[in-house]
Amino acid sequence: MRAARGVTLTESLVVVGGMGLLSAVFLPALMDAKDAADQLVCARNLSQLGEAMTLYARAHDGFLPDCGAASPLGGDVPDDGRHFPSRSDATGSCAWPAVRAVGNQANLWILVREGYADARLLICPATADKPSLNAASDPAILGFYALDPATGRATAPEAWFLTRVAAGRCSYSYQNQFVHPGTGEATSDPRNGTTRLGVHPADLAILADRNPYSRPQGTRQPVLSSDADPHANSLNHRGTGQNVLALDGSVAWHETPECGAVRPDGSRDNIYWPDAGRPDNPENVPRSLCDSFLVP
Repeated sequence: MRAARGVTLTESLVVVGGMGLLSAVFLPALMDAKDAADQLVCARNLSQLGEAMTLYARAHDGFLPDCGAASPLGGDVPDDGRHFPSRSDATGSCAWPAVRAVGNQANLWILVREGYADARLLICPATADKPSLNAASDPAILGFYALDPATGRATAPEAWFLTRVAAGRCSYSYQNQFVHPGTGEATSDPRNGTTRLGVHPADLAILADRNPYSRPQGTRQPVLSSDADPHANSLNHRGTGQNVLALDGSVAWHETPECGAVRPDGSRDNIYWPDAGRPDNPENVPRSLCDSFLVP
């Protein structure tokens, strides 16, 4: 009886080489397929968030979600302790400085809190971000929902939620809602407070994949230098582009950040930069009705 022949080193190398060749051929195609699928799911998320924002706005005199949360890039907190004084009935607690530690994206949690959107919609599938397990149907665990019924003030669970949960549970950057009347006409159009249907242009970019130049405090998300790469795309989709939600509810994929509202001179707004100054300058805010400055 013949002894079983072992596999030679040459044969092993041929098999390994063949597997490597197949990987080199098929892996890029698989990555491209995953990227395309992630883009579609991300666009669907933004579309559903756009529907939620529209419903919310129609129930709140046209205003988009604004609980008084401010971007870390938004400058000093107003002396009155509220973001927009004429919105004294704005849904949310305006719990300074807790919401400020989370940043502008904390405003989006109004949609979750009031049942307009599921928290999972705030996650881009192309990122490593994880959705929050909190749900509006269970106020006991939704920290952002926790207010003292006697005083209406935020309780400790809300501060904990805002600083420990919400900050790492959103893949998108929202239009900076920190353009308050105290800013002054020299800095910003007085009408440019909380984004409002019928006041701001329909093609204003209000939500998109995360700003590549900034990140929520307490997170380790990668960021780029605005000096080294002033025209960078979001890093959510490996820098190839970003899904962008406009105020009219439309969602589109853009391979350049110059994809915001059309300015009077015909150019398109860069959605990750303010019209004047740098995106990492804490004094910067959106300057005009067509100026998007999407920040975490």
